[in-house]
Amino acid sequence: MQENIGRPDWVDSNLYPFHDNWVEIDGHSIHYVDEGPREAPVLLFIHPGPGWSFTYRYHIKQLGDNFRCIAPDLPGYGLSEAAEGYDYSLRSQSHVLERFVAYLNLRNMIVWGNDGSGPTAILALAQQMDRVLCLVVGGTFGWSIRDYRSVAWTLRIATSAIFRFVNRYTNFLAWSMGSKMALGTRTLLKEERRQYTRPFKKRNTRNRVLRLFASFNDHATQDDLDQALLAFREKPVLIQFGEGDPMTGQKWPQRWAKELPNNRLILLPHVQHFTFEGAPEATVENFCSWWAETFTMPKHQCSTKSTLTAFPYVLANRGV
Repeated sequence: MQENIGRPDWVDSNLYPFHDNWVEIDGHSIHYVDEGPREAPVLLFIHPGPGWSFTYRYHIKQLGDNFRCIAPDLPGYGLSEAAEGYDYSLRSQSHVLERFVAYLNLRNMIVWGNDGSGPTAILALAQQMDRVLCLVVGGTFGWSIRDYRSVAWTLRIATSAIFRFVNRYTNFLAWSMGSKMALGTRTLLKEERRQYTRPFKKRNTRNRVLRLFASFNDHATQDDLDQALLAFREKPVLIQFGEGDPMTGQKWPQRWAKELPNNRLILLPHVQHFTFEGAPEATVENFCSWWAETFTMPKHQCSTKSTLTAFPYVLANRGV
């Protein structure tokens, strides 16, 4: 365990009121949030491409009384620093997450992922099934994208030299985390959006996530992902996608339901890709409902700190 390095002054402690923890993994200085009872089931929040642990601030605040909430910043994102020579690929990112989980000896994990964190979790944890209770996924995938030609083509465009140039000078990807284009009807406060753009103030940091996206098309990684997904076949999964998410148009919610039959599938009205920001209240309420029906753990009944209402469309619900 590293000594507390201290958070930079741009972090808003009112929005992000959590204790900072640090650990060194393979030369990376990894920052993470660790809130809640140590004996409780672990909610492992894995942030999306250009996000960081700030992404799940609402979920941690609401669920931290009844779950141990762990949210790492992967190398080069948020408050974490990557070791020299790190390539930011899916395979490397998954390896770091695998080592992180083993170092903290996390067990009874509910693994929560969105965007690029879905395949990251699948690759990282396929050999650690004894640690995993279940999954919560939204706006993400856990399989090879070779059969999704339009997605593979879009990734090639998004990681092209032209787009890398644009992103380097505009910080577009980090900016998009708080846009209606990515969220739906919800709008983030100016200071919330700053928490996404500020980690990439230096131009040479802004294309890290594009290296991750480019690696989704790597054939060897795709083969490994398809094989790794098989290990999760019997795990319960809560599938929460935005109705307006382009990935919903690819029928990825249904693909998750096919791959992991023990599921509940929910589409969130008026929500785009980033469900954690587009509908944080609904995603928490849906999780609590699903958790209560799927698992019987009286000591850790799921409840939030406020009474919230969600109006999703429930498409499938299969019990354990």
